[in-house]
Amino acid sequence: MASEAFVQMLREMAFLAEMKGENPFKVRALQNVADLLEEDSRSLAMLVASGEIGKIAGVGKGSQALAKEFVQTGSTGEYEELKKLFPPTIFELRKVPGLGPKKSKALFEQLSIGSLAELEYACQENRLVDLKGFGEKTQTNILKSIARLKGYKGKVILPMALQESALVQAQLAALPGVEAVSETGELRRRCEVIGSLDFVLQGNGKIPASLEAAGYALAPDHSYQASSENGLKVRAWISPASAFGSTLLTTTGPAAYVENLGPLPASPSEEKIFQAKQLDFLPPECRDLGHAPTGLVEVDDIRGVFHLHTKWSDGKNTLEEMVQAALERNLEYLGVSEHSQTAFYAHGLNEARVLEQRREIDALQEKYPSLRIFQGIESDILADGSLDFPQEFLAHFDFVIASVHGQMKMSRDDMTKRLCRALENPATTWLGHWSGRLLLGREAYDFDQEAVLATAAKCGKSIELNANPYRLDIDWRLLPRAQALGIPIGIFPDAHSAEGLDDVKYGLWMARKAGLRREDVVNTKTRQEMEAWLENR
Repeated sequence: MASEAFVQMLREMAFLAEMKGENPFKVRALQNVADLLEEDSRSLAMLVASGEIGKIAGVGKGSQALAKEFVQTGSTGEYEELKKLFPPTIFELRKVPGLGPKKSKALFEQLSIGSLAELEYACQENRLVDLKGFGEKTQTNILKSIARLKGYKGKVILPMALQESALVQAQLAALPGVEAVSETGELRRRCEVIGSLDFVLQGNGKIPASLEAAGYALAPDHSYQASSENGLKVRAWISPASAFGSTLLTTTGPAAYVENLGPLPASPSEEKIFQAKQLDFLPPECRDLGHAPTGLVEVDDIRGVFHLHTKWSDGKNTLEEMVQAALERNLEYLGVSEHSQTAFYAHGLNEARVLEQRREIDALQEKYPSLRIFQGIESDILADGSLDFPQEFLAHFDFVIASVHGQMKMSRDDMTKRLCRALENPATTWLGHWSGRLLLGREAYDFDQEAVLATAAKCGKSIELNANPYRLDIDWRLLPRAQALGIPIGIFPDAHSAEGLDDVKYGLWMARKAGLRREDVVNTKTRQEMEAWLENR
């Protein structure tokens, strides 16, 4: 990204400008520039200094001036003037799903609502029921969204926690008296959502004073606590070397697993504790489940991936760049699956463009024979459960990922029928991003999960474990049930860039949390095995 802070400022400017009632073309221009720069890996300072920013199609002179001013001052005069028109809490309204600038403007102008707390109070007082464009149903949904946002406060998704943890761990390791630092808690168990960054410190008696000097305070649970730069809770436990393993095991958790182990001897390593208990060592990510089978899937077991997007639809890289990235990662095969024609917002492919892409794939296959390139499609599941290409056209693909991208607020019964019908379609290979959830952003749609699993098993279909860290969907807690039903799981990155191929590791951690074995994961197959598997289906 050119500059995360600048992109955020542009989005906030667009929001405030629309709240103010400015020209919609200006609002759209700010949003478009934010989108363009979000996909640019170069630094904003370099783009401005070199003049390259002027060569980016869609970034006009006004936006270039904003970028230059931002690089020089860290803000812009126009942004600061817009902020003066509204309370600083106004941006809280942007977090509420379905509450765009127009509705936010109505709330601000007609009910003087400029914060989440004011909005919640107004809903509890039934003030939105008679407000034009709102009503009782909207008010109820807003209250539900606020409750979810409260639950999300102080939490981040796994990759953000890992990134922040690396910084905090380096700071802790540099403190006087600290000899060793280890991650523990939710982060060590690779939970999909993290509420605190936890560490065990080993060293000498200087550590308490060092922590206090660094802003940490002793808490009732005997940890030293502070907040990271981004407001995430940080906890650090101090342990002598002789008890480092037992402290690590206890703080890694979860509490129920540790309690079931019974009294723990003081030990310098976890392995010795497991030996003393006459138990096989259990990897930290498996401790939520409480056990792990022999042959647990490993990162090196993954031979190839499906579900990725290129510039043919809404991806960042060309198809050839994705092929090269796959080769750099020593993959044996790659399954390209652009969005289908219903997803016009993502430049979805119609039949003519599918055939165009087929020609490029054939040429690249000849150029890169060591990598098998499968052509598939991520076909939208329409409201009635049908896919958005004719059956005879779907038959031309090597595979089909059937996914829901719209109309997510159907009744439980209707959504269940919709998903089951998609699985019953002969063309469907995988059901994509199982529940439509976005971690800390969007709840899963409501459907009978057991009925859909049963349909997948009956029809011999596979289910995707979407490894995008914002999704991690199907929830790992459901995977043991899928495993028991014999449903093959595909761990796919849903990559929209070459770097996105690496997201497979997040899905792999979820699969390990669920106790999946190598044979439970379909993309552990070799190239020849995968070719045969797809052909047989």
